[in-house]
Amino acid sequence: MNNGNTQRVKFERKYCPKCYAQFEQLETCPEDGTTLHGQDNDPLIGKVFAERYVIQSVIGLGGMSIVYKAQHKLMDRIVAIKMLHSNIKNDHTSLERFRMEAQAASSLSHQNIIAVYDFGVTDNGDAFFVMDYLDGENLGDMIERKGRIPYERALHIFKQICDGLGAAHKKSIVHRDLKPANVVLLKEDDGTELVKLVDFGIAKLLPASGKQQLSLTRTGEVFGSPIYMSPEQCQGLELDKRSDIYALGCLMYETLTGEPPLVGTTFLETLNMHVSATPQSFSEVVPDAKIPTVLEQVIFKCMAKNPNDRPQSTEEIRDLLSTITLTLSNTGLNRAAVSGPMTSVPCPNEPAKVNKILLAALVVSLAALVGFGGFFCLWPGPPEDRGTPLTKMLFALKLSEASDQTSKGNYRDALNALNAAESHAKMLTGGNNARLEAVLKQKADLYGKWEGHAELLEKTNNQIIGLLTNRALDEMKMQYESLDKLDKTPTDSTVALTNAKLKAEAQVPSILVTAGKLNVTKLHLEQAKFLERTLAVMRKLLGPDAPSVCRIENSLIDAYLGMHNLPAVRPLLQHICAVSEKDADAKPEGYVRALTRLGQFDLDQSELKLAEPELKKALELGTEKKVNKELLVLVMRSWSDVLNQTNHKKESQEMLKKANALEKTATDIPPGDKP
Repeated sequence: MNNGNTQRVKFERKYCPKCYAQFEQLETCPEDGTTLHGQDNDPLIGKVFAERYVIQSVIGLGGMSIVYKAQHKLMDRIVAIKMLHSNIKNDHTSLERFRMEAQAASSLSHQNIIAVYDFGVTDNGDAFFVMDYLDGENLGDMIERKGRIPYERALHIFKQICDGLGAAHKKSIVHRDLKPANVVLLKEDDGTELVKLVDFGIAKLLPASGKQQLSLTRTGEVFGSPIYMSPEQCQGLELDKRSDIYALGCLMYETLTGEPPLVGTTFLETLNMHVSATPQSFSEVVPDAKIPTVLEQVIFKCMAKNPNDRPQSTEEIRDLLSTITLTLSNTGLNRAAVSGPMTSVPCPNEPAKVNKILLAALVVSLAALVGFGGFFCLWPGPPEDRGTPLTKMLFALKLSEASDQTSKGNYRDALNALNAAESHAKMLTGGNNARLEAVLKQKADLYGKWEGHAELLEKTNNQIIGLLTNRALDEMKMQYESLDKLDKTPTDSTVALTNAKLKAEAQVPSILVTAGKLNVTKLHLEQAKFLERTLAVMRKLLGPDAPSVCRIENSLIDAYLGMHNLPAVRPLLQHICAVSEKDADAKPEGYVRALTRLGQFDLDQSELKLAEPELKKALELGTEKKVNKELLVLVMRSWSDVLNQTNHKKESQEMLKKANALEKTATDIPPGDKP
């Protein structure tokens, strides 16, 4: 199988131990004359490696590493060992980065991320990872074999990828090389499909060759897979988790169509396309696939050129995907009804096409920039991201310098570099606050380590919150404009009404994401007004009892709770319960969830006479219908609270023990089924 950033190696293939090129039906490398290695003559096969691993076979080979299947001598465990190639292992900087990456990878403990549990350097200087051996097929091979994956199955895969990436991002680890080949699919004993993400950050291991290359590898990774690289990665800018989100969009596109979204005839042409070109719509690439329009819009949003226009976290994407699943399920729409030509999915804020040579100069080497002279210093940049290439490069260099100085403990020098980077960021206009946000986050990290700077840390955090608040308000403004257009959509015929309903359904996921951002930034009044306006439009187009209307009402409840507008909450909860009760036989979980939230609200208001029958009914129905374990645990805890407040202390403790016991078994719930 494929463990990491490697290509699947056929048994008849051999590789050159000097240049690591792969060949078939040859004995020596045509490039340097070196005897090729393979399954029969690889020097490590059958040997004991690092004093405890018996090497069994080669299972993967890439441009920077080779992966072996091995068995631990003292434990009945099959593992995969990834080793750096010899042309990398002698570089001190690469070894240090490899060690840091090993520590980062081993710190990740999540069911959707490969487990890395050993790292070392042998007496011969061979640096290696030891990780789980995954007996499965990677997504890239599956796409090659099947052509494309049906969206029903793909949605479950995408959600698990979001879960794994989200866990890494919470540890401040950016994958930087997310692609189908780094997504491994395993079959569980119960027949479910488990996703494992592999190869976190291996692209940073290239040896440094001068200040420019070192700077690029530290700021914006330019050595990933070009087919999945974000525009900022192509341009050598500072990367954050939103670069992974762009790559995820490319991965989802390829999974559903069988084709990458943007591929040129050369490396540089591909980079240029990611910076300036728009992928074809699904209806153009796979017109017979009938992929839901709302799913296509989410994927294109992930591939937005400006990081600010993408979803800002994998949690957002997962929520959107879950909402799509729920929308399709609740509305009963078939593929034809939810699919069709895309009329509003071009990537927002797409920059103007730039000269290929300029792009190469930005990405490959500072030396090439000399040939462009004044153009490099004076070209104002595209309208969406104003600023000269020189200013952008200086920004990236200063941010990199600050990171280096912080890691060395030179806090004063780091602050000077960050102040310079902040000045450059403010010169880069056009609404791109991602650079300024990156500077402020790095400043907050610096102040957190620098004793005696708590006040500046608080000030910087407030600045970051201010940027997030402005972003949420900007999104809300755009949503208002879209709602106004939607409200004016003709509905004077059956066809027109159907189209209006589809447009309304398609807009709901992004509306809920924007509302969530307003809630997080505590803009509860703005959130409430925005959702009240949304409800007015959606009730008119979809009807007052539509599932999407109920989801909007749920978000509005959050806003009212934030405002302590409690009288407005219960009528919404009652309406959601009434709607979900009509479909309780087919979808009991929705009704149980609605009853539980209503009962818990009444319980919080000390309305025991109301809460008791609501939560009792939720518990009985949840137990009878065997609903999702996590939901049932929630119901049981609420019911335990009712028993406690009605002086049934013993029964309350027994119910709480049952809830705790059930919670321990809830880990077998597939991520796509979690409430």
